[in-house]
Amino acid sequence: MQANMVLKNLRKGIRFVAMTCCGVLILSVFVNVVLRYVFNSGIPFGEDLTRYLMVVVVFFASSLALDSKRHISINLFVRKLSRYNQLRLELLFQICMLAFLVLLMINGSILLPNQWTAYIPTMRQVSMFWFYLSIPVGCILMGIFLTRNLVNTLKELNQERSSSAKASGKNSIWSIGFIAVAFACLVASIISYYSGFSSAVFFVLLSCFAFTVSIGMPVAFSLGITGITFFLISDDLSMLAVPTLIFGGISPFALMAITAFILTGLLVEKSGVVQDLVNFSDSMVGQFPGGLAHTNIVASMFFAGVSGAALADTAAIGSMIIPAMKKNGYDSKFSAVITASSSVVGPIIPPSVGMIIYAYAAPGDVSIGGLFMCGAIPGILLGLAMMVLTHFYAIRRNYPVNKAGFDLKQVFIQGIRAFWGLLIPVIILLGIMGGVFTPTEAGAIAAFYGLFLGLVIKRRLTWKLLKECLLECSIMSAVIFLVLGCAKVITYTLSIYQAPEAITASLQDLTANRYLFLFLVLTALLIIGFVLEGVATMIMLVPVFAPAATAYGIDPHHFGLLVVMIIQLALLTPPVALGLFIACNLAQTTIEEVMSDVWPFLAIIYAMILIIAIFPEFTLWLPKIMGYIN
Repeated sequence: MQANMVLKNLRKGIRFVAMTCCGVLILSVFVNVVLRYVFNSGIPFGEDLTRYLMVVVVFFASSLALDSKRHISINLFVRKLSRYNQLRLELLFQICMLAFLVLLMINGSILLPNQWTAYIPTMRQVSMFWFYLSIPVGCILMGIFLTRNLVNTLKELNQERSSSAKASGKNSIWSIGFIAVAFACLVASIISYYSGFSSAVFFVLLSCFAFTVSIGMPVAFSLGITGITFFLISDDLSMLAVPTLIFGGISPFALMAITAFILTGLLVEKSGVVQDLVNFSDSMVGQFPGGLAHTNIVASMFFAGVSGAALADTAAIGSMIIPAMKKNGYDSKFSAVITASSSVVGPIIPPSVGMIIYAYAAPGDVSIGGLFMCGAIPGILLGLAMMVLTHFYAIRRNYPVNKAGFDLKQVFIQGIRAFWGLLIPVIILLGIMGGVFTPTEAGAIAAFYGLFLGLVIKRRLTWKLLKECLLECSIMSAVIFLVLGCAKVITYTLSIYQAPEAITASLQDLTANRYLFLFLVLTALLIIGFVLEGVATMIMLVPVFAPAATAYGIDPHHFGLLVVMIIQLALLTPPVALGLFIACNLAQTTIEEVMSDVWPFLAIIYAMILIIAIFPEFTLWLPKIMGYIN
């Protein structure tokens, strides 16, 4: 009882720190923009404060995500096992995660004395010690909740040991086989590394990552353990570099746009603006056959300009439209499919969290604004193509039509109500395109505009809801940024051993044709997307494939759009299919039941990808006009 009370109070303290730091870092960016354009001044330390507060948010909020088991993990293979064997694997990776946190805490603590005399250039009186302190403190906090989870796993394991669930069953044989193959690849790769094969480092890392992910370990910790393992087996790399690399992977200023867009989406949802967007969409396209399905697509395209995240789109739009679709005669599986498929448009139409991550992961100078402009036209055309396919589905299955028909007056009324929400993507895009804001600054402006909507215009946002938005934003950001930080260790290792150069040389030896190269890379990413989460895939493979694309003369913005689009297919391709999983839960159906309806939408997306790959000017003309590409 006393232990539970201690944990409860600990959670309250962590929430307060995470929410406060999250709010302050967004406020810092916003105030700097206002001061620059209104008073021709600014906060000299504003950018640095934002960057380093993000590190605090990540390491504190990650403990909350660990407590509630919200870190991204792939349970594709583990879920086929019996509960008894699931618990055994869970115990294994929890011990590995705890060992990783201990090593990170120790090495992070060793760095602290040196950081005491290292001052932030723009904040001469503030030592870096206080920000680096969040690494060992965060590891301790995560270790506390992980230990609690580990104890609970042991208790449940003891209960299951004597039950009938001990037997794994025939349906788990293939899962065990995959894990065994992954482990064999890991062993073989390590052997090849010590044998002196030049490109073996890449396969060591990939095999280690595949093995840890396959047993159900959260992706961020899989990346961290993979990277730290290579540091342990190498004589040339110091473990003290690991916390510094993770710190650096979390703190780039451009990445702060992710947190800002996440907060904007949450504020807009809590303020009721999403419902206005849905109503406006319904007034425009609801009279067509399959009207609510068209409304689903159009609303997703509108919301894409607010959140920039596919999963947020799926959850926000789906929670409103899926129940309405089922009530009006649409079957559950089609309701889930159209919701998940239309949300894929979100990361293509700017702003896009996926494009921000790509710009961060890709070596060289890749403009986030240029990537945004590359995706604008293809995103709109992809949405229209989905509407055409939906039209044929609706006619064939006799889905209902809005009998009221098209009413221009109603469109106008709903457009007025949705006007304030529709201004958000306009503010973001015009600010970025006009050179007024950086993407991070645009995100902060959008977040405060969302706050203004909730408090002043809609008057639905309360202090309690605002705290919920800040807490949710902190946790969601921590989950993404911990993946980015841990992946930095791997990308550093790849660069040290010149793995990208070796892969590029191998590909050029294989073929000199750029189109064949694109086909091979896109196919590889498509297959990898069947079993891996999108962020981890980009962080792992973009540093490898992007230099090769440059060597083939492919514009980095064009290649970036292709990668982001092919990665989004992972949201729809089982067995991982995170977007489809959320939509199926909302529609109360299963992934197995919806697959027959998914394939046509996948075909449309892949066809668009092929068109973009073959005709690069289709996407590059707009960023060239805007001056992002020479």
